[in-house]
Amino acid sequence: MIITEKEPAVATLTINTLIKGPVVITDEDLVTFMTPLFGFSGNLKRWYIYQTQSGPSYWLQSVDDEKVGFCLLAPFKAGLDPDIELNTGDVADIGAANASDIDVYSMVVLDSDPTKTRTNLRAPILVCRTTRLAKQVVLNDAKLPIKFYLRNLKPQGR
Repeated sequence: MIITEKEPAVATLTINTLIKGPVVITDEDLVTFMTPLFGFSGNLKRWYIYQTQSGPSYWLQSVDDEKVGFCLLAPFKAGLDPDIELNTGDVADIGAANASDIDVYSMVVLDSDPTKTRTNLRAPILVCRTTRLAKQVVLNDAKLPIKFYLRNLKPQGR
């Protein structure tokens, strides 16, 4: 008789996203915010970050309230090079060993006039790749714009 051990089943969760509709994800796909996003309830802790196409744009979907979702920009992938100095406490809060273990995003304010679509580079969202813990921080650097208009992005490769 041969006895084989079964792989433990991976728990899945179906969530409704604002852009893609229902998607099946695992707990490993979730991001947990250590503190609430600015202006939002502490009840919104679990989030899913996904893309609808390749590039620097992402979507942040609340798992706790399917009506809450945001567009994000990965500024470094968009060709921006904001000089971000991270507080060691913020890095420790999300369990990152170092800066290379952190993905950086900024919230995008979508506007019906595309020339007014903008992002806040002074209040980035930090996500630790290994722990999947996240935190939005406010940086004390006046050189980082609160309103960076995406129309000012330079095309990649030029």
